[in-house]
Amino acid sequence: MAPVSFSRLVEDAVARLAGVAERTPVQRNPRLSAITGADVWFKREDLQVGRSYKVRGAYNTIAQLDRGSAVVTASAGNHAQGFAHACATLGVRGTVVVPGTTPKQKRQRIAALGGDAITLLVDGDTYDDSARVAADLAARTGAVVVPAFDALSTVAGQATVAVEFLAQLARVPDVVVLPVGGGGLLAGCATWLREHAPGTRVVGVEPAGAAGMAAALVAGEPVTLAEIDTVVDGAAVRRAGEVTFPLVRDAGVEVVAVPEGADCTEM
Repeated sequence: MAPVSFSRLVEDAVARLAGVAERTPVQRNPRLSAITGADVWFKREDLQVGRSYKVRGAYNTIAQLDRGSAVVTASAGNHAQGFAHACATLGVRGTVVVPGTTPKQKRQRIAALGGDAITLLVDGDTYDDSARVAADLAARTGAVVVPAFDALSTVAGQATVAVEFLAQLARVPDVVVLPVGGGGLLAGCATWLREHAPGTRVVGVEPAGAAGMAAALVAGEPVTLAEIDTVVDGAAVRRAGEVTFPLVRDAGVEVVAVPEGADCTEM
């Protein structure tokens, strides 16, 4: 059997997410447009379930599992919210492991979205610590790991962001700028855009204190960063994904780093 194309995986994810993920608006930002001299538009995934695009990948993954499967995940907070919503919606029992750096409001939101469907554990100082705990829990219990970024099903779910904004904009964008942690959103959108909008320049932006994707591109493979800054907690990942890295590399993405101080100032 021939392998399923990435475009088909994304199209299937679009169908799977219908009625689950919000089709968030694309809005022009007058302030940044004036500052840059460009026409700057935002895809408002902050209005999404769980306040980020992460529900797309989490739901797309869990919805394809055998019913009755227990699931476990590690997250800095955003993926966990999408995972919790997916578990509650699908009636799946799930466990979330978050590091101690995950803000209290995110923990509360995870619990509210998941309700009785999830168990929330706080373990580790970074996302990577929590990922090891989740993997150990899965090995001991037989639960299925739902990766925050490093699985093709997750990547395809995140790529639905690009499907939507290409349809919503009046023209194909010249440049698309995407955040980078482990690379799920960047890998998905860049791969989709390479086929459906090949003239669009794709830029990934990661925190300077956790520039794992840039390090992987330099080394030619994912590398583990010795130290990371966890100020930008949602993107503080020590190592780019084994699945996401080659997709980002092959899509010819430009990756830049932004100092944590600049992130805080803009927020």
